[in-house]
Amino acid sequence: MKPFALGAVLRYRRQLEDAARRELHQALQAEARLRTALRHAQAELAELYAGLERDQARGTTADRLLLYEHRIDLVREQEQRRQRDVARQQEQVAQQRQLLIKASTDRKVLEKLREQQDAAYRRHLERKETEMLDEIAVLSHERRQHSG
Repeated sequence: MKPFALGAVLRYRRQLEDAARRELHQALQAEARLRTALRHAQAELAELYAGLERDQARGTTADRLLLYEHRIDLVREQEQRRQRDVARQQEQVAQQRQLLIKASTDRKVLEKLREQQDAAYRRHLERKETEMLDEIAVLSHERRQHSG
């Protein structure tokens, strides 16, 4: 009795694993882009603070100070938004990583099952072959005894 063919199921599991790997890669790329945007916002904020200090040290107008304050507030909000985006994306990466681990584990389990099935089938065939050889030997022995 030939065991159930797991080839198609195994191919499907590999496809799921590959898809999960691609999703994780995309999530990691998105996280990298968000981290870059966050670093840019932080750099801009640092430049604004440095510019504000320079202008205050040299003496500047109240209007210019207000412009700095408004821009700093805007960039600070942008930085906070980007920090939240990075945190959300990190959660997404963790989810995708878990999905990949599960897909990989499922595939490995199926591969192990297939190996066990194949080994059991080989043992079954070997037993059948041994039984047939034993039967041939018995028949041959009986034939020799009857003819001799």
